[in-house]
Amino acid sequence: MRPSSAQLEAFYWVARLGSVKEAARHLNVAPPTISLRIDQLEADLGHTMFERQGRHVVLTQRGEALVPHVAAVIEDYSKIHAAMGEAWQSHGVIRIGVTETFAQACLPAYMARVASRYPSVRLEFTVGTSADLEGEILERRLDLAFAINPTGDPKLTLVPLGTQPAVWAAAPSFNLPARLHPRDLAGILIVTNPPPAPMWWQITEWFRQAGLEPSAICRCTSPTMVAQLVAAGLGASLLPRRLVQGAIVAGRVKALGSKLPLHPSRMFAVFRFADNDRLIQDMVALGQAVMDHAQLIELQPS
Repeated sequence: MRPSSAQLEAFYWVARLGSVKEAARHLNVAPPTISLRIDQLEADLGHTMFERQGRHVVLTQRGEALVPHVAAVIEDYSKIHAAMGEAWQSHGVIRIGVTETFAQACLPAYMARVASRYPSVRLEFTVGTSADLEGEILERRLDLAFAINPTGDPKLTLVPLGTQPAVWAAAPSFNLPARLHPRDLAGILIVTNPPPAPMWWQITEWFRQAGLEPSAICRCTSPTMVAQLVAAGLGASLLPRRLVQGAIVAGRVKALGSKLPLHPSRMFAVFRFADNDRLIQDMVALGQAVMDHAQLIELQPS
């Protein structure tokens, strides 16, 4: 027998959300109904699509192979409704991961734009490091993430959105030159996120270009706290300009250039290859527009 649209929809949302319960809530049906549809789909296709791991389910190899085909069918459903002149209203939950800098600079505006365009979509946000967010995408705990310099994976789609401008920042009391060389920071505490954060690699690579290492390092997991420690005169750091813009304007922090090249902070939208549907594409476009308006990123010339 051919799979029904209800079976394919159940499969798609269980695969995407990693839970029968969450898929049932998304589709507004009872969990046993979702389980029955999956059982019928597996019987029709002659293969097991999911394996249970605790409270969650994970795709089998056959299930992974099926996801992009089912995603294309689900997308076609929306096109059919649009062709008939019917309003196709996306609904349910989208789980989005953002960096702390995005959360501080863009999250309220992003939520407002999404709510205006998709009033029936419920957003769930996770704030974390870029590395952690990428891992959450791979584990299907997030649907979309905005991350800096992700490492990439064959299962993921990476969409470049722009470059996040970064500056060396320190309190004026350090009397540092307007353009820094690593030796100018000798004896000054460097405040940074721990590895594998992009900030850590950018800073250590910058020193390495001169054959040097930071004299002393203070590791802090929160970029916002790093910025606060720098503004308090504790040390220097390489930070997103948008994160310290207020302190720069207030005169508590001085933005400093660099005599050596800085590894760029490139912002990407990250999502699973199979989840490249219209809703995800719109969420990415809205995120890029909000980041551009907030001057969190500089768009690349097309």
